[in-house]
Amino acid sequence: MENKLSSILVLLLIALIALTSYWLKLEVIKELYLEKTLLTSGPDFYLDEFSAQQTTENGDIKFILAGKKMTNYEHLNKTHLIDPKFTKYESGNPYSWVSGNNGEITNLGDEIIVRKNVVLMRLATPKKKAMKLFTDSLNILPNADIIFTRSPVKIIQEPNIEINGVGMKYDKKENTFKLLKKVRVHYEKIIK
Repeated sequence: MENKLSSILVLLLIALIALTSYWLKLEVIKELYLEKTLLTSGPDFYLDEFSAQQTTENGDIKFILAGKKMTNYEHLNKTHLIDPKFTKYESGNPYSWVSGNNGEITNLGDEIIVRKNVVLMRLATPKKKAMKLFTDSLNILPNADIIFTRSPVKIIQEPNIEINGVGMKYDKKENTFKLLKKVRVHYEKIIK
């Protein structure tokens, strides 16, 4: 009788393990299907020829983000951009702009990434000459006033300075501009 009881307990345990394994398999299949559906589902919205601006508390324009197309995927928490142009304003006037072939908005709008053929142009001011920066990827943290990249950069400073390096960080609040490594400067003296 004791052998029969232990055999029944073993069979019940095996049946319980089999049912649990089957249930887990179904849950994994359901999760994979849900993930695949989310990745292949369409966008939540898209905009053609868009322009969005953020203003200061006084109503002055802080920056404008414009582009050819914006496509938002809520389930991925990402917004894809085509031909984005980010224009930074200071005292109501354009100060600099960043453009590229594509990009994305992440972290609920706290980060804008511009990619491929990226150009950053700082307009001339009474105190500074115009400057252009070329790279393949640039991260913009508009609310923190930080721009950075880990990619190679080429900077053309008017009238005759060329600077190359890898990686760059600009922090407007701290008023710092750093090239991170492999920095080379070429300066041509103008002869009058």
